[in-house]
Amino acid sequence: MKEYPPFQIRNVGVIGSGAAGKTSLSEALLFKSGATTRQGTIADGTTVSDHDSEEINRKISIYASLLPFEWKNCKVNLIDTPGYIDFIGEAISTIRVVDSVIMVVDAVSGPGASLENLWKIADRYNLPRIIIINKLDRPRADFDGVIEALRKKFGPEIVPVQVPIGSEANFSGVHSLLKPEVPAELADSVKKHKEMLIEGLAEIDETILEEYLDNKEITEQELREKLVQCINADKVFPVFCTSAAKNIGIPEILDEIVEWMPPANERIYPAKNANGETVEIKCDTNEPFSAYVFKTVSEPHIGNLTFVRVYSGKTTPSSLILNSVKNKEERIGQIVSLRGKNRLEIPQLSAGDIAVIPKLKLTGTGDTLCDKQRTVTFEGVSYPEPAMSFSVRPKSKADQEKMGLGLGHFTHEDPTFKMQYQAETKETVISGMGDVHLEVILKKLKERHGIEIEIGEPRIAYKETITGKIKTQGKYKKQTGGHGQYGDTWIEIEPLPRGRGFEFVNKIVGGAIPRNYIPAVEKGIREAMVGGVIAGYPVVDIKVTLFDGSYHEVDSSDLAFKIAASMGFKKAVQEAKPIMLEPIVEIAVNAPAEFIGEVTGDLNKRRGKISNIESDKVVALVPQGSIAKYATDLRSITHGQATFTTRFSHYESVPPLEQQKMMAAYQKLKEAGELQH
Repeated sequence: MKEYPPFQIRNVGVIGSGAAGKTSLSEALLFKSGATTRQGTIADGTTVSDHDSEEINRKISIYASLLPFEWKNCKVNLIDTPGYIDFIGEAISTIRVVDSVIMVVDAVSGPGASLENLWKIADRYNLPRIIIINKLDRPRADFDGVIEALRKKFGPEIVPVQVPIGSEANFSGVHSLLKPEVPAELADSVKKHKEMLIEGLAEIDETILEEYLDNKEITEQELREKLVQCINADKVFPVFCTSAAKNIGIPEILDEIVEWMPPANERIYPAKNANGETVEIKCDTNEPFSAYVFKTVSEPHIGNLTFVRVYSGKTTPSSLILNSVKNKEERIGQIVSLRGKNRLEIPQLSAGDIAVIPKLKLTGTGDTLCDKQRTVTFEGVSYPEPAMSFSVRPKSKADQEKMGLGLGHFTHEDPTFKMQYQAETKETVISGMGDVHLEVILKKLKERHGIEIEIGEPRIAYKETITGKIKTQGKYKKQTGGHGQYGDTWIEIEPLPRGRGFEFVNKIVGGAIPRNYIPAVEKGIREAMVGGVIAGYPVVDIKVTLFDGSYHEVDSSDLAFKIAASMGFKKAVQEAKPIMLEPIVEIAVNAPAEFIGEVTGDLNKRRGKISNIESDKVVALVPQGSIAKYATDLRSITHGQATFTTRFSHYESVPPLEQQKMMAAYQKLKEAGELQH
């Protein structure tokens, strides 16, 4: 593939809800442009885009796929993205670096669950977009119904530029509303839809509306010019008709990508310089080199593949470039473009292009690469917080370290995947956008590293404390053949204010317990605090005062006093009105207005305390244990159109009835010998 200047490059993302036909459309565009010699299908697992084994098996897109092709002396960097919400991070990364998007909508099921979220992200970057209603050859395909649904959701800026010829199985072609001649059988449809188009354009240019109302002829050229102005101003979103599977409407899409979508050099791109000041980057090959890393993939036997969007300048293999985020230099080896899994070597990286640099060692997603002569950093991407978590452990203890390293690679590749060790519950927890997202990562972990993983629900970090004040004795006396064991402690325990932790006070006077045994007493208490008396959770916010005791000249030891203190502490906690504490999180749910009532009601059922309600947002304080599977439930309530974030707020006491249930469950495990404490 030859090198193109920025004005001949189009960077286009293909986005939409799951099963809308994005991959099929991308496959048809590749085939019709001559980039491929045959058109693959999802059913056969032969598409260029979905080449990963998990994508083929599940018949869904999991990863964004770069699919460059040439059309009318332009290079089009098409990026096909997943529509399934578990993999929305791939779509977000793509939207960050393209200059326009194609939004694909199913002609049967309509806009779909993810489209509204994706639309908002495209709005954030002010991206021009065209809408393609796909699968118009299917039974129950409804062009007018989908147009109506889109306009209701996004406004009258949604305008048709084509009408279908025939419907369902008889869908045979498309007619452009820009053409003056109208087939008799399409007269009513053209009149109706052309009015929508003219009204949309009139928002920008009233002369178009006046000419139309006065029955003046509006030329195809005039309409095209106004459309391009409106599209590039992000004011109008034209709608096309296709059947990707039957290659209907595909040549027209290819033409309009080149003619209507903005070239790579049309925008000025903001960045920060070395002093943190905002600077403007021109997409020009004569400027110093700068590029943003929007995706990294670790391939077995190959190493890292770093996907970059070049904003300015150019660079060649063997060049040194600066990673301005990590302030480290990297040497470029090869430069390639990928079409699915097929490599296309290119001689240099140039402004406006999207390509791949293999085997960079330090660079990760969100980093900026630039020339040392002009240090700049592009703003990264804000990804949604993970919505689901599993606790994980290797089936073989020998694989513990390998598991950590392997999962660490995925956090490097995927910004929506998190891993952390929870010290309070002593478990490794992985978090992602949904169960399928995490299943795919664990399967990849097994394939790449040969590690078998057991999963479970993460334990909630409950705690225990006391509400009363009590004095008690802890005495340990054991006589064996030789030296015995003897330790005797008197302690007083009392609650501390929430969040104070633990306080130990030594009030021994007169040598009732020798000074050298005092640390053993404190150690015994601290060890006993790890597993409480109600349900085995750590004891917190407690003050322990050692005020008396006794010892034996021969039989006393550190071990004896440690055991005695532990016994006394456990006895005291049981008598000091112990209670459970649960973590409370603040949850913020963003959802379409029509679902806010249901979201609020559901949070109330989870013992949530609503703190704020807006037209499209609910904020509440809820027990962490009540939202363990909230992501799945929220998707069900809102048909996949809501998102949420959580952050830890505080601890508060568990209601008595819930505490009784937890005590009963703890005792049952204790009796069965299944406790891990």
